Amino acid sequence: GPGAGRGSSSMRAAEGDKEEAAPPPPRPAALLRWDEVPEDFVECFILSGYRRLHCSAQECLASVLQPTNETLNFWTHFIPLLLFLSRFGRLLLLRGAGDVPFNHPALLPLWCYASGVLLTFAMSCTAHLFSCLSPRLRATFFYLDYASISYYGFASTVAYSYYLLPGLSLLDAGAMSRYVQQRLGWQLDCSLPIAAYRVLVLPVALALAVGCTAACCRSRAACCAYPFAVRTFVFAMPLSMACPIMLESLLFDLRARNPTLFVYFYRRYFWLLVAAFFNVSKIPERIQPGLFDIVGHSHQLFHIFTFLSIYDQVHYVEDGLAEFLKAPLAAPTYLGTVGYMLLLTVCLAVVVRRFLNVADLC
Repeated sequence: GPGAGRGSSSMRAAEGDKEEAAPPPPRPAALLRWDEVPEDFVECFILSGYRRLHCSAQECLASVLQPTNETLNFWTHFIPLLLFLSRFGRLLLLRGAGDVPFNHPALLPLWCYASGVLLTFAMSCTAHLFSCLSPRLRATFFYLDYASISYYGFASTVAYSYYLLPGLSLLDAGAMSRYVQQRLGWQLDCSLPIAAYRVLVLPVALALAVGCTAACCRSRAACCAYPFAVRTFVFAMPLSMACPIMLESLLFDLRARNPTLFVYFYRRYFWLLVAAFFNVSKIPERIQPGLFDIVGHSHQLFHIFTFLSIYDQVHYVEDGLAEFLKAPLAAPTYLGTVGYMLLLTVCLAVVVRRFLNVADLC
């Protein structure tokens, strides 16, 4: 009858809907323990939460919302990446640094510095997110991660050399000569060593960046006994390029003359010391292995404190830029800023390529 016809039609329609319905999404892959993954993938004192090797890119992307031991490693640098994108966008594109256009030569060091900060966070996120694609890609991503940290360190030196160092009494030949005469009673012309420092600071920083990257890539070798300590020490070396600011606070009254630089500079180094402590000690997971596999392990804390250190650094670099725009002492050039960054990029690419071509680093 008519009712039966309507019923059969409804059933056919329902069957058609079932055929057209999308298949259910694949279930997330089960997480593994430390003894179920290759030795190179095992992190000290982290017992569980590992993703399987040879995940697809789609699975890697989906894992940012799953409780793996890499999830918060990703988010603790992805959120800062978005924050710094917003901040540098305001400074460089929305004239937040003063009434100067984005292509003004005075902003060249800031462009270099911004590229270093953003690249560091972006590369860290990429390395932690896609490290389980394959062993070779894992090595590639972490080599690039080390290279990006060196790139950032050099970019910081570029910003310092234009926005911060020229205003220091330590690098003023007249002020230093008077200081030496008053404290030591010596008649000493400090113009030559100061001029030499100004000429050599960027080439030396570039050489340090390349050397540090090579050392950190080498630390991934199986024969390296303390890789985290080596990397922490190596990446502390470029911080020596900021020694003039430390000496300024010891020899001259930096706290009174530039309180913003004094407070944020030393607070940044406090955050860096805390970050280094967690990175080397592997606390808290060393104390209770397995308890902090997903939330609270040392690498996550290391990420948080490095973010805080860079946040403070951005603050005093921005303040230095504001002072520089009032009375620029030396106009930045493309060769002295972007040119150096491009040269460093080529050098770092050569280092990374060399280590990828070496099968056994021991």
